[in-house]
Amino acid sequence: MLNTPFPFKRLSGAVTEANSLRVVVFAIADYLFALPVGAVLKVIACPPISSTVESGIGMVDLGAQTITIVDLRQKLIPQLQTQQTHQVSAVDTSGRFLLLTQTRTGELCGIPVDKPPALIDIPLETVRPVPWSYRQVAELNFVSHMAVLSVATNEEPLKVLLLGMNQILADKLGLPGTTSTLAPGLTPCEQRQRFLRFSLGGGSGLLPFHSVLDTIHIASQEISPAPALPSWILGFYNWQGQMLRLVDLEHLLGYAPLFKRQSRPEKPIVLVVELQNQVVGFLVAHVLDVEWQDLQQTQSAPTDFSPNKLLNFVRGILPGDRWILDTKAIAQTLQWQTH
Repeated sequence: MLNTPFPFKRLSGAVTEANSLRVVVFAIADYLFALPVGAVLKVIACPPISSTVESGIGMVDLGAQTITIVDLRQKLIPQLQTQQTHQVSAVDTSGRFLLLTQTRTGELCGIPVDKPPALIDIPLETVRPVPWSYRQVAELNFVSHMAVLSVATNEEPLKVLLLGMNQILADKLGLPGTTSTLAPGLTPCEQRQRFLRFSLGGGSGLLPFHSVLDTIHIASQEISPAPALPSWILGFYNWQGQMLRLVDLEHLLGYAPLFKRQSRPEKPIVLVVELQNQVVGFLVAHVLDVEWQDLQQTQSAPTDFSPNKLLNFVRGILPGDRWILDTKAIAQTLQWQTH
């Protein structure tokens, strides 16, 4: 999902949800920016853009939809601003990526970035205001705070400029807040949540998006087997230097084992998920989408559903045969069966 040159930092030990920010970091020109992970809808290869060079505002077609592009690189590099003032030209997007987010009014927009974004946790103690005079000179008046991150001894710290975080910083640091620029007009967060949707039986399953750390493709020969464990635990995989336990999620939920199906994928997808302070890899056949769901539409699961085992691990069903998985129940089962 997000390839990154940054070291991965999961929320454990001294770094917790209460004292950190989970963000998506991306590079534009000589700057590093970050958005809250909940604000990033998707990251795709950047298609060709026709843009007004002076303002960096343009449009791009994504399927049947045309969206606005905000090219910060054109704003931050003076040479690009003066090359073709007031002219419309095609912007070179080869090798770049498009980060999809929403404006204050709920409009979908894209930010072209130079490299694949990174998913990291930023300790709150590293957050500080950007000096006002620097913001004016460097054309960064849209940024109020940054994080200063130590990388290694004798190396210059990384300065990450924080976007769209006024309300989050107000809540966590006690700073004066402003109206959130993300997903406006939504029902409260406990009623409307963002999920990753994947194939599950004849329908689809939903996992909270904030718990998904990574997605990777894996072949069966890359799995180190684990004997004397339940059949739905396939083994282990070396992920970012740690041995990741791999679970056939559909098999755990009562369906046929993924690798024993006639139509099994050649390289299934592993969802690296953090559950109850443990990191586990869930093998699934297909990842379908990332989407917002209104939990007020949740219905109870039918008691006569087959496989019946699935009912032990769901919170309810949403329209379109979308099953909301109970991550707490899954985490408890993983702990009981492997200790």
